[in-house]
Amino acid sequence: MTHQQRIRQRMLMGLFMLVVIVPHPLRAQVTTEVVWQRCIGGSGLDWGTHLTGTSDGGFVAIGWSASTDGDATDNHGGNDILVTRLDANGGMLWRRSFGGSSEDYAYSCIEASDGSIMIAGHTYSTDGDVTQNQGDSDLWVFRLSPLGAVIWQRTYGGSGAEGGGEIQEVADGGFVIHGFTGSSDGDVVDLHPGGGSQDHWVVKIDASGALEWNRALGGSSMDVGTELIHTTNGGFLMNFSYTASNDGDVTGNHGTEDCWLVKLSAAGSIEWSLTIGGSQREFGSDVRELANGDFMLLGNTTSDDGDIVQSQGGSDVLLAKISGSGSLLWTRTFGGTGADDCRSMAPTGDGGFVLAGSSNSVDGDVTSNLGERDVWALKVDANGAIIWQRSFGGTMDEWAFMEKGDLGGYVLTGITYSNDGAIMGGHGDRELWLAKLDDTGDLAWQRCLGGSAEDWGYMQAQTAGSGFVAYGYTDSNDGDVSGNHGGRDIWVVKLNVTEPTVPPECALYVPNAFSPNTSGKNDQHCVYGTECVTSMTFNIYDRWGNKVFQSTGPEACWDGQYKGQLLDPAVFVYYLRATLRGGDTVERQGNLTLVR
Repeated sequence: MTHQQRIRQRMLMGLFMLVVIVPHPLRAQVTTEVVWQRCIGGSGLDWGTHLTGTSDGGFVAIGWSASTDGDATDNHGGNDILVTRLDANGGMLWRRSFGGSSEDYAYSCIEASDGSIMIAGHTYSTDGDVTQNQGDSDLWVFRLSPLGAVIWQRTYGGSGAEGGGEIQEVADGGFVIHGFTGSSDGDVVDLHPGGGSQDHWVVKIDASGALEWNRALGGSSMDVGTELIHTTNGGFLMNFSYTASNDGDVTGNHGTEDCWLVKLSAAGSIEWSLTIGGSQREFGSDVRELANGDFMLLGNTTSDDGDIVQSQGGSDVLLAKISGSGSLLWTRTFGGTGADDCRSMAPTGDGGFVLAGSSNSVDGDVTSNLGERDVWALKVDANGAIIWQRSFGGTMDEWAFMEKGDLGGYVLTGITYSNDGAIMGGHGDRELWLAKLDDTGDLAWQRCLGGSAEDWGYMQAQTAGSGFVAYGYTDSNDGDVSGNHGGRDIWVVKLNVTEPTVPPECALYVPNAFSPNTSGKNDQHCVYGTECVTSMTFNIYDRWGNKVFQSTGPEACWDGQYKGQLLDPAVFVYYLRATLRGGDTVERQGNLTLVR
């Protein structure tokens, strides 16, 4: 078997799933269009870190820039924080650089309830826009008017290193920020010292930036936080990537590095904490509060003991349910013998979750892999049982984050190195990949965005209707990218998605099972609802990629025979493309089972 045949076989085998005998409706072909794009930066290195929508339909993009030309002519020296405000059509309303003569970085921004812009990061500077630094690097927060004027700016920290900074507005009009600290003086009063120690740091400020309280969380080893969420009782839940400590605030560490959750009151006091893991390594990536006050944690594990009741091999996706009082209710693992990693999840309407990330397994819970690392998505019910799982990718690497779509389905934003398999329309090396899954896990549409050089995207915002804004950086100046200032630019791109409406009388259906046993019932596999079809191609393949049936007309029915012989029970793959009256095209690929 040639390499090309093996690739084709793997791609076909990747579609073989557990089958339920129900028909599949076909959707009209979706079109995607880049309606605008914006390169931001200069001839130096410019790096995008966050994008937020604004109440006027526009956007604020932040990052850092080492450029002194192009959009960054007001650079103060070193890396500056670059803030750009765009209107709904991608037009630049204003842009400003903030910082001093040393290094300055921004990580998050929000539009506050009064329309001002809040930005959080850290700074090594002691001059320029930075009026105070307590030593090394400080957490830096500043508030801008809608026109970009500084309302106030403050630094927080001690003589050690502080950094990071995700900022959120709270109900009293103040803000909570989380990052890291290595200080035991200045604003930091409760660091847990130790060799190479770094605590995670939660800071609460009022609307004017005055420090109200702060809390260092950790022990004598490394403690790395990733996400802070508001809870319905007015407090906060801090989700840690991991803790390597087993002292200080940390109790019950199971081994090397554990997932760690800490529940804080509205005043910052610890209400409970919980470590989750085994003797190997775990990390947490996403946490959600449930309607009943419990929590669901998504992470990753390489353990097969402790809280991990089952290992699939390699590194597995970890899902854990925790009570509102901090007790572990259950854990589930998903994956195969390779490396499986989901870092984002979205709730479903039936109490379950859809998880998304990547996998290079092709066994266990993962039924297909098209090459190296594929995007992997799975739906689980409220008890953690798998409802469906899908792999998307090509012969190279892919990974993605996910958000729930405003109009249903699940939107993936990630990276691809492929231009085959499920990945179509690539321009070059590494590209931003934007895709949407429907509620059953099928790929509704996908689009590669970029040019012939390297392009990177890691977040998206859905606009009113069917538009999506992706954000990252680009080294390209061709393909979808124009106006690059040289080197690496921050890149914002708006994609519109159009899905033609198919009249109900033109809906096509393809069953996913049939039983050719000469009983006179369900003996043929047919495409139904072809009254509106003007032309159609319908092919069926076996698991080895052999075409066992082909029809080019609307009367498409297979009797289960190949070369005059009735085939044994098996799973097959079909590909269908049909043109309807009016010119709309519908496409589908799926699996069907021949049963007795």
